[in-house]
Amino acid sequence: MTASGGGTAMEPVCPRHPDRVSYVSCQRCGRPTCPECQTPAPVGIICVDCAREAQRQSRSVVNRLGFTSAFGKPYVTFTIIGLNIVAYLYGTLILGGGLSDLIYGVNGGDPWPVRWGLWPEIDGQLGGLGEEWYRWITSGFLHFSLLHIGMNMLVLFQFGTQLEPIMGRARFAALYVISLLGGSLAVELLASSGVHGGASGAIFGLFAAYAVVLYKLRMNYQSVVTTGGLWLVLGFIVPGLSWQAHLGGAIAGALTMLAMLHWVKSPQRARR
Repeated sequence: MTASGGGTAMEPVCPRHPDRVSYVSCQRCGRPTCPECQTPAPVGIICVDCAREAQRQSRSVVNRLGFTSAFGKPYVTFTIIGLNIVAYLYGTLILGGGLSDLIYGVNGGDPWPVRWGLWPEIDGQLGGLGEEWYRWITSGFLHFSLLHIGMNMLVLFQFGTQLEPIMGRARFAALYVISLLGGSLAVELLASSGVHGGASGAIFGLFAAYAVVLYKLRMNYQSVVTTGGLWLVLGFIVPGLSWQAHLGGAIAGALTMLAMLHWVKSPQRARR
């Protein structure tokens, strides 16, 4: 304590470190803040708590689409890519033929596609969804060669890093899962034979969703639609491409994005 005019006054101490005296106050809350808790800001020195609150508020930015933007790295995109890579390594090295499958790819007779892929003719015998419902999901992480997974992950990275920041992580994850399931549903309904797998169904959902976003923002969406359409047509021509998954994923992705845009509270609607 210090004497002042015959009275006493408590020395200002940092709320987070009561044993430290500080005569520097936070410019937002006015509380004393010690050197360890001081954070430089445009208005001066603020405490750690106010800095965290300001950061939290700044991250709640509603963009032109009405979505809350996700700042920082696209963690969901990176997580999905990582899961696909881990699944490929596990399938080829553990379940498959080892390094030969890893380098040259797998075929329909190997254990990995048998366990994880979608087989419409077998699923039909099991009654539609079948007893092995998990194949609707695991088939989205099944890739048959390095080229297959490499191309899919490249496109996933391109569209994921564009969509995730503007949609937010939760909405982007929901879009990806719904697109994946939409591709699996189309395979079950439209395909009749063969093993189907790959992330391309979900990626086509991102294709379509990105086109919807560009259309909503009145930007050039024709190039994205043309590119996606060409890849979709190639699925009818090139053997080994599951056009059913591509078509189902694209429809599911477009409808999901339209639904999200319809129900989201956009800034313009909030002002009205």
